[in-house]
Amino acid sequence: MTKKRYVIVGTGPAGVNAAEGLRLKDPESGIFLIGQEPTLPYSPTILPYLISGKIKEKNLFLSDERSFKERHIELIRGKSVVSLSPQEGKVFLKDGASVAYDALILAQGGKPLIPSIPGLRELNPMVLRTLADAKRVRSRIKSGSQAIILGAGLIGMHTAQSLAEAGLSVQVVELMDRILPGYFDPRATEMIRKVYESHRVRFLTSAQIESIAFRKGTYIVSISGTKTLEAPLLLVATGVVPNIEFLKGSGIEMDKGVLVDRAMKTNFPNIFAAGDAVQMEGFWGEGRVSQPILIHAVDQGRMAAASALGEKISHAGNISMNLFHFFGHLGLSIGLVSPNGEDRFEMHRTFHPSKKHYLKLVFEKDILAGVMAVDFPLDPGVLLQLIRRRIPLDGGKKEFSRKPLEMGRKLMCKNWR
Repeated sequence: MTKKRYVIVGTGPAGVNAAEGLRLKDPESGIFLIGQEPTLPYSPTILPYLISGKIKEKNLFLSDERSFKERHIELIRGKSVVSLSPQEGKVFLKDGASVAYDALILAQGGKPLIPSIPGLRELNPMVLRTLADAKRVRSRIKSGSQAIILGAGLIGMHTAQSLAEAGLSVQVVELMDRILPGYFDPRATEMIRKVYESHRVRFLTSAQIESIAFRKGTYIVSISGTKTLEAPLLLVATGVVPNIEFLKGSGIEMDKGVLVDRAMKTNFPNIFAAGDAVQMEGFWGEGRVSQPILIHAVDQGRMAAASALGEKISHAGNISMNLFHFFGHLGLSIGLVSPNGEDRFEMHRTFHPSKKHYLKLVFEKDILAGVMAVDFPLDPGVLLQLIRRRIPLDGGKKEFSRKPLEMGRKLMCKNWR
């Protein structure tokens, strides 16, 4: 195998898995992993647990320095990539240096979305995307104090739990009419909401924020038609967007993210992309979508590496999968849980009020298309494979609805290849 120079921009899960995939199949070529943070690689999804104290900083990282050296992966830390030239085959760093490549994998992830609320951006609001962000938030925590979180998606909900576990009273403000919109239906979100409210977390949904100010150590959030909220801690968790500004002018095709085909390849034959920065064809034929989910970042990183090595691969498209752990409970959302064109789909619901278990299954003819659940015994990995492989249920939808754990495993054993 001819020695090459593989350069990976980004040290999150997509970038690290790409580097490991390259080294596994190419033991000789140079691999350069470039990250803008001075730390070892880690996943941002685990930062709320650092705030609450459930994990220590030393246990945050995906790998250590010794491991990278043993695998001859050159980790370049604390260096921001500011531009690249496909024509020259180089990426350019903020300090003026450049790194040449034969093949490039873009895995630079996303950045927090800051909504256009009057007064907000001028305040340099706290977010939770980097280790520095987590340390900043943690330095402001005082037990018995209050906090306001903007956004009731996964990031906001995990952060609300972490702050509540640290002893704070938390108010979560959400623009939509319920928490976790897009992941769970009204019944599931109501179950989740009640658990949070039992832990000093309150919610204000359908909330239109008029302005935000900071006076004498207190954030003041003015909401249309309701009272004003005040707290010494304010955190914005309204989502992430692909980090693509440094690619402008490079010739790489972009929309909301970096556009890639099913081989994770951009419009340049030796440039690939993976993770939160990517926009690619969805599994359901819904066009090119961006889904910043950890499982996708890991999967795409490995596939981008395989494609960069010259392997013929084809990504089937992303299937949404979220496991939501909260206060000792588990919410699960996989696939199409609230599909459009509901005449195509059949939905089965099981609700046990005494056990506080809820299950919603979505079928497209004889195929499982989606699963939503709260505290229901299931095997998420099996369910994902049933959906991804479109395995027929052999007319057993009713039995599957009664015993999804048992039937799912039986079907996978029968169809496993």
